[in-house]
Amino acid sequence: MRRLRRLRSKSRKKSKKIMSVGTAAVLAVGSAWTLSNASNSSPLDPHQLAVALDADGDLMADREEYALGYRAFEADQNQNGIPDGVELAQRCARSIRELPVYFPPGPKPDKTYKIEHALDGLEQCKVCGQEIHMGGWEIINPKLDLHHPDPDDPMNSIFLPDLAIHYLEHGSFGCAGTVHTGRVEVCRLLRVLEMRYPSDIDTHQLPLSDPNDADGDWLTDREELEIYTNLYDPDQNDNITLDGVDLAHQCLDVINGLPTYEEGTKDIYKEEHLTYGYENCDFCEDQVNMGFIHIANPQLHLDIDIPFINLHYMKHGSFSYAGDIHGQGRPDIARLLRVLELPRRCGDLKTLYLPGDMNEDCRINLADMAALASRWLECTKPNEPGCMEY
Repeated sequence: MRRLRRLRSKSRKKSKKIMSVGTAAVLAVGSAWTLSNASNSSPLDPHQLAVALDADGDLMADREEYALGYRAFEADQNQNGIPDGVELAQRCARSIRELPVYFPPGPKPDKTYKIEHALDGLEQCKVCGQEIHMGGWEIINPKLDLHHPDPDDPMNSIFLPDLAIHYLEHGSFGCAGTVHTGRVEVCRLLRVLEMRYPSDIDTHQLPLSDPNDADGDWLTDREELEIYTNLYDPDQNDNITLDGVDLAHQCLDVINGLPTYEEGTKDIYKEEHLTYGYENCDFCEDQVNMGFIHIANPQLHLDIDIPFINLHYMKHGSFSYAGDIHGQGRPDIARLLRVLELPRRCGDLKTLYLPGDMNEDCRINLADMAALASRWLECTKPNEPGCMEY
């Protein structure tokens, strides 16, 4: 009996030691995770001014992210190595630069345009010292009957200063100059520009022939009902990419990775049917073979043919295509997904995550405990002393 008690005592001590080591490891991993994320989100350009109440350090305030449907605790949702606020600001600068200029009293454009407010004078950027025109641009969206800035905008109620655009080009919605200092009204500017995601408009992304697209994600309501995606959520996997664009890229990645046909194979395969001649894309100078690719799933006894011109458009994020041989078309997306058996990888559209999968890698392990430990005891209760103010 005494020997049994000694063994039990040693066992308890060993268990406590293991638990202590395990807890320390989780906290250590959690600390490393926090430091890693902090370093990834730190600005490299001194123009990228910090903003108050920015939990993930992506240069967008938490309230701005909440209003736009972004994640306030994830600095790089599309995982391209650029903080979301930086990428979005630079996209806004490009969009503003490309807007047509309206010169009164001529006829007003029927699409979003800008009016210059020229002033006699310069101001200086407090970061780089560059001298910049004191005036700026008023941006008008006639379709939405909205304009930027708002009449109550504290930085300037008449125009968006050229200084602010200078900072947008550097990836910052905040600016500091000898005349203008403040922050662009992010949500209003994005609505006027009809932009939500930090991605350039691609002319290959053709308008849908079926106008019923409730969430504007480049998948028709009928298609979403067929493939069981949410027809009211344009970004279901929260990677700030429209679902239709995302799904086109995912399909192409899978198709490119398929093996070619071998006799007796039971795996999904592809066969290239090349023809003599090329097809021209309607929107760029690229030429592709006039033929098609045959994709087969022997297990499901399903197959589908996809023209090479369609694969070219998928590369640009569009299921719809237009060429001088096949004309305009769009594949049967529901059938394509069935043949490819999508989703095939964790993170693909329609991936289901278990409760507790903090980092969404489709497994629950120490990495999830580390993610939890990195935010341990933090809170967001309104008006609660010691809580974060969001």
